[in-house]
Amino acid sequence: MDIKYHLRIAFFLLLLPVAVSGQISQGGVPMQVLKQKSVFSGVEDLVVMPAVDGLKMRRADSRSGPDMLKPFKFAHSFEVSLSPQNSGKWYNTSEVNIWQLRIRSTGAFSLNLILNNFRLPENARLFLISLSTGEIKGAYTSQNNSDNQILAIEPVAGDEMLVQYEEPVKVAFPGEFTISRVAHDFVGITASGGHRPLGISGSCNINVNCNEFDGTEELRDAVCRLIVNGTEICTATLINNTSQDGTPYVLTAYHCLFDATRQKTMEEMAQVSVYLFNYESPSCSSVDGDVSRSLSGSTLKASFDSLDFALLRLNTSLPYHYRPYLAGWNRQGVPPASSACIHHPLGDIKKIAVDKDAAVTSTFNSGYLAKGFWNIRRWERGVTEDGSSGGPLFDQDKLLVGTLTGGSATCSLPTNDYFEKFSLAWDYRKEPDKQLKVWLDPLNLNVEKLAGLMPNSGETLCKPITNIKDHETFSSAPVTGGSASKGYWSGTNELGFTEFAEKFRFSKNCLVQGVSLGVSKLKTSSLYSNSFVTIKVYEGKDKPVKLLYNEKYSIRNLSSDAMNYFRFKEPVRTSGNFFVSYDISQMRDGDTLAVYMADRKQDVSNSFLLKNQSGWSAYSSQNPDGNGSALLMELIACGVEYRLINDEFDSESEFARFFPNPLPAGSVLNILAADSIDCPEDVAVYDLLGKRHRVPFSQEGPNSMSLDFRSQRPGIYFVRLEVGGRPVVGKIAYIP
Repeated sequence: MDIKYHLRIAFFLLLLPVAVSGQISQGGVPMQVLKQKSVFSGVEDLVVMPAVDGLKMRRADSRSGPDMLKPFKFAHSFEVSLSPQNSGKWYNTSEVNIWQLRIRSTGAFSLNLILNNFRLPENARLFLISLSTGEIKGAYTSQNNSDNQILAIEPVAGDEMLVQYEEPVKVAFPGEFTISRVAHDFVGITASGGHRPLGISGSCNINVNCNEFDGTEELRDAVCRLIVNGTEICTATLINNTSQDGTPYVLTAYHCLFDATRQKTMEEMAQVSVYLFNYESPSCSSVDGDVSRSLSGSTLKASFDSLDFALLRLNTSLPYHYRPYLAGWNRQGVPPASSACIHHPLGDIKKIAVDKDAAVTSTFNSGYLAKGFWNIRRWERGVTEDGSSGGPLFDQDKLLVGTLTGGSATCSLPTNDYFEKFSLAWDYRKEPDKQLKVWLDPLNLNVEKLAGLMPNSGETLCKPITNIKDHETFSSAPVTGGSASKGYWSGTNELGFTEFAEKFRFSKNCLVQGVSLGVSKLKTSSLYSNSFVTIKVYEGKDKPVKLLYNEKYSIRNLSSDAMNYFRFKEPVRTSGNFFVSYDISQMRDGDTLAVYMADRKQDVSNSFLLKNQSGWSAYSSQNPDGNGSALLMELIACGVEYRLINDEFDSESEFARFFPNPLPAGSVLNILAADSIDCPEDVAVYDLLGKRHRVPFSQEGPNSMSLDFRSQRPGIYFVRLEVGGRPVVGKIAYIP
């Protein structure tokens, strides 16, 4: 098509940064094709899928029976064969050729694609764009080429998407790909008109960050959501092996990869699987998680139907900002004294179920190995649901002992769930493709237990950092004057506040990879093509002073009532206290944005600051009741050390006091905390070499305790504890 008559191409790659998500996608922004209005009325670049009765689909997939399996079908798929050679429309210039194809499936909450024969030349880019929300996935490039030439992509919100392929004129070979499957989401597992799975799962479910099963921070990062063949959701777990080499093995249930239509083999189902990591609320209160950290494709290594397990290896190593953790395991076959399952019920944000009693040996049903399963008789907290299949069962030592097959547990009657026994999956069958041992014990150490592995360290060891306490609730705090609303304290308002910051306190540096904001209110005016928010990082002691970094993002790619991740183009190194802010001064008239805030009634603790023409001020000094607050903001920070307030002995912080310090002989170390001390029996004491020491303790009250150092050698120690769900470390000098 001749450019001068029908289009011009605007290059926005460097001018218009937006929030882009995807499976190791390379980021960037699609080139914009500006067409004559008459072009939009054509249908030559549109493919419409047959009608889907979503209500009928949901009813047809409802399960019943005491021993039901627990995958979750959320989509209906169509087999297609759409490629740049037989569909869509090309737009050509002297520098780049652009192919576009619109795909519509009326009424879908989201669409997802599976591409075959995927092979792109260097510098070519593929994007998927929601035509209802503006969400962008991509760019997918030659770095996504794989031996099997398959690319499965996370769902894109809405019932119509634009597939755009951009290929420079001068390339080594023409790009190839065929869209082989389009899946119509009839449930709603992505942002689409405010409908996501959040809240669809049972009300008895417990968010994983509620600390119901103490010490789950690392285990949480091992568990991911699994989409198989674009239509079903299960849960899977990264798992360690005796070589401790970080091989990205994933364990899930056999039935999650079994194609009941027998159109695909287990191996083929593994290839078209998508793994979503870090999909969770940052605290105990529910807000939808970020969905940008996913990986496509895996290779089946071992599986056995009668024990319902499948071991896979991811085709791509996990980036360090995904915070990977490889779970440890226990193959002794001894019933766990207590246990927990971390899972994604109905595709929802990550949840945890806890059983405080011992599991018992049982048979799932006649189609499975007799006495090959752990039976959880009753969950004390939480429950599992469809979508939880493949979820790990961890014992009292936080080691994996099984994966979920199914059961009858519901919120109204949380009884009788069944997990395959890891101990039997280990080597019950001797064939390498039907056992775990050959893969998880490559060194043939024959150990019965293996600890988990954090594959990264130092500046590649990443953690989520937030000032929100575990059990805090959130709201959009309105600014009111008389009876009229004047906007929001944490966003668009009539008081002149245009920038909002959260303070983070550290004594040493860290690398900030990006930040998630819990967006509560979002409205964009149809009068403008775009509107922007700028994320900034500052140095400063009590208020933002020196600007370290800033980056502009389009708000049209954000979702309300959800965490939205803003990945930085490059990590930001901080030193000591620092601030992360969002600036809304470049938003258009008529647009609205607000971020959730912690509800702190009669609580003056505050980390939230606001800026207007007069400068920065604390939220606690601005609102009429004087309460403090914190923004629902979560950093992904690497190389993080626990909060030490200064380089001398840490006797006091805003969260706890340690005294006397230095600690003389014959004295006990007293700890007085600003909030309740969580699980005093888990308070840890380390020396300078990182060795943990057992120190007797006593608790005087919920906020106070003492430690007896008399059996310890003189030296410097670090005391780590949890105060109100927040990690606190004191640096202690013991001088007998």
